Amino acid sequence: MIDGAKETAKETAKEAARALRRRYFPLQDSLIGMFGRVFRRGNLVREHISADDPMKDSGLAAIYVHFDPDGQVDDYVVQQVSALADAGFRVTFVSNSPTLPYDSRVRIAAFCKDILWRFNTGYDFGAYKDGIASIGNLDQLSGLLLMNDSVYGPFRQLREVLSRLDGSTADFWGIADSFEYRHHIQTFFMFFFPTALKTPAFRRFWARLPYVNHKRWVIRNGEVGLSQRLYRAGLRSGVLAPYWSVAAKMKARLEAMKGNAPPQLHEPGFTRFQSRILGDRAVNPMQYFWDILITDYDCPFIKRELIQSNPAGIPFLSRWRAVITSRSDYDTSMIERHLQRLARS
Repeated sequence: MIDGAKETAKETAKEAARALRRRYFPLQDSLIGMFGRVFRRGNLVREHISADDPMKDSGLAAIYVHFDPDGQVDDYVVQQVSALADAGFRVTFVSNSPTLPYDSRVRIAAFCKDILWRFNTGYDFGAYKDGIASIGNLDQLSGLLLMNDSVYGPFRQLREVLSRLDGSTADFWGIADSFEYRHHIQTFFMFFFPTALKTPAFRRFWARLPYVNHKRWVIRNGEVGLSQRLYRAGLRSGVLAPYWSVAAKMKARLEAMKGNAPPQLHEPGFTRFQSRILGDRAVNPMQYFWDILITDYDCPFIKRELIQSNPAGIPFLSRWRAVITSRSDYDTSMIERHLQRLARS
């Protein structure tokens, strides 16, 4: 009885803390947003560089956001930008790096329409905003893709991935959705059909979005806020790997593990990982479900942060090379070279 009372009290305290945060965040976000609107640099684009524009006759546009502390454009980034061009996109490459050397520009110019070098104000959403503004008339587009360099891949041709898009059932689309904070499409790869691009909701979102250097604010008001704004306007979303479908598959896998007692059960962090998956609260699918997304849902990407620092402490992550190569001929040495360079920095 005593243990049960302790658990009840603990859950009550946690719920009270969550309720307090729910009240606090809107006030905090309002104040931060107000500050971002009042105090900001006039023009955040340092330089606008014309590139080769190999897809100049295409109606598909892509904004690709890059950041590197040394201004380097790694092989995996070149491969991603090349894959976008191969899939028919006119790519606007937006770099938030503190420097963007000539050799970095040359590496991606053959695949891009434009290169924007800007101050890193507003992070990826500030870059998306400036990239969209540089396009001009969105009415001319047959689709717009937002992508950033926070993922490795693609592990298969983007044309194949995008062939699953259906504009009759969705107005905007992504690889993965999330229920952290509120439901939203994760914006490392997010596509908009003309039905979304032409709405006042889409245009007002970007016109009114302030440039804010506060990571959690950008997540709540940028990534989550974009989907929520479009939902309120009556727009429909689609996703390659629906959250609850993937979560159910992972829970079934964990149940099957109980009878077989595989080595993973003894790996540090597995108990915590299992409790998070089996609990009621949503988790980040690109972290917790990374392998099922690749093997069972043909997800073409893996999060860079997951391999680089594993912030959630996901167990058995050492399998990432084997999982990728089991489903793809992707050159994983590009990932290794990038990680090695960052480790030397």
